[in-house]
Amino acid sequence: VLMPTPAAVLEGARLLSQGTATRPGLGDLLVVDVGGATTDVHSICKGDPARAETVLYGLPEPFAKRTVEGDLGMRHNARTIVETCGADTLAREAGIAEGEIETMLAPILADVERLPANAREQAFDRALARAAIRLAVRRHAGTVETVYTATGPVVMQRGKDLSRVQTLIGTGGPIVHALDPAGILAAALADPAEPASLRPQAPRMLLDIEYLLYAVGLLAEAEPEAALALGLNHMRECATERVDGHFSAA
Repeated sequence: VLMPTPAAVLEGARLLSQGTATRPGLGDLLVVDVGGATTDVHSICKGDPARAETVLYGLPEPFAKRTVEGDLGMRHNARTIVETCGADTLAREAGIAEGEIETMLAPILADVERLPANAREQAFDRALARAAIRLAVRRHAGTVETVYTATGPVVMQRGKDLSRVQTLIGTGGPIVHALDPAGILAAALADPAEPASLRPQAPRMLLDIEYLLYAVGLLAEAEPEAALALGLNHMRECATERVDGHFSAA
């Protein structure tokens, strides 16, 4: 089957969500894939308004939706991530002075294959990953706003409501190889400081630690039962730390 990797990941996510005729899936889900060049977000859900009084504005969103953020790659666009989220915010999250940002960026910009070499670089990478995830999911998710009409105020929703998504799956090196993948993936969750953003409230968090979502998608049409088993059997509960190279469940 000839299928681009992002499309295969989307199909894998769809199968994990919906399951097969004989085995249930995980229900509504969101996949966040952080890479060196892009940060991709896939949602499998209708995303209808959670409240009956909310009015959906515009055309319905696709049930299986993918967004590819080409300016949020962890290596090729590290400076853009800093500029978009704010140097002060990123420095605070990384535990460094704002004036040190350029020093931390320099080796990354000089070598996009570079991996963190010490604890400070790991902290900076963590901050970059959290910022990329937060920005990418914010763009992917819908929003609500109160619009005042002649008959009174109306709550209007644009895009998908992801607040009730049941499962959040993280994939990509910056998440699965992190010391605290749960802490990084949590950047995708709803933030009380941004009540208009319809991001997930309290999903179960899983890791695609062996990067198998694309394989699940490729296999889904020919052997859906085997593909679903492959995906479900290789998802891991999101971990908070690694011991001797293995994740411990959160």
